[in-house]
Amino acid sequence: MADQVTATDGPIVSIRGLSKWFHRVHALDDVSMEIARGEVVVLIGPSGCGKSTLLRCINGLERPTSGSVTVCGQSPTGHDHDVNRLRRKVGMVFQHFHLFPHLTALQNVALAPRHVLGLSEAECQERASALLDKVGLSGRGGAYPHKLSGGQQQRVAIARALAMEPELMLFDEPTSALDPELVGEVLVTMRQLAADGMTMCVVTHEMGFARDVAHRVLFMDHGRIVEEGPPAQILTNPREGRTRDFLARVIRDSG
Repeated sequence: MADQVTATDGPIVSIRGLSKWFHRVHALDDVSMEIARGEVVVLIGPSGCGKSTLLRCINGLERPTSGSVTVCGQSPTGHDHDVNRLRRKVGMVFQHFHLFPHLTALQNVALAPRHVLGLSEAECQERASALLDKVGLSGRGGAYPHKLSGGQQQRVAIARALAMEPELMLFDEPTSALDPELVGEVLVTMRQLAADGMTMCVVTHEMGFARDVAHRVLFMDHGRIVEEGPPAQILTNPREGRTRDFLARVIRDSG
């Protein structure tokens, strides 16, 4: 389990009474949580329980129906909020890679710093090259996405998110679209980010990653946080029956 994190300058994410309706579907129901700077929080729970919607509210892709969200000192729920300014501080990696197929790996990573941050071409190239090295893709900068494996494409997507030098990284099932033999290489990259002190909120079914890297695990069901605590407690000795049932299904399906 990861070492304990102590927040010294307030939480990087603060959520209070967050609810989200999609027509008649209550996707999030009175969710409150915080994420400290340098903390790794893992969200687990059955499909459709609200985990992805919670991430999308954090980075401003979804507007909450009610409640408040504060991220890096900004409120994505405010009417005068500049969502693009927030996304410079919050990187997000999705289940699918969303790379530009006509651009090389290096060009995919260098694109945002050039057009959003206004860095010079040389600065963008240098930053992109260093980040591809960081995610274990040294020498693959000239490759187009169709020439890369799924695991390599996802690592390019991680490097692209890191290119904006975010304060917070959100991961939405980053390994679920990968063949089993490719999952490990993406998790290695995520483990290194955690070791480097990156603040992370991760939606995943990879319980080994949660056990080894998370500071806290939150179990969600029907749009609510049912239980939260350190990985050793949630994954080994959960208090709630719904948590126990979910973990039993995960173990059974993975076996």
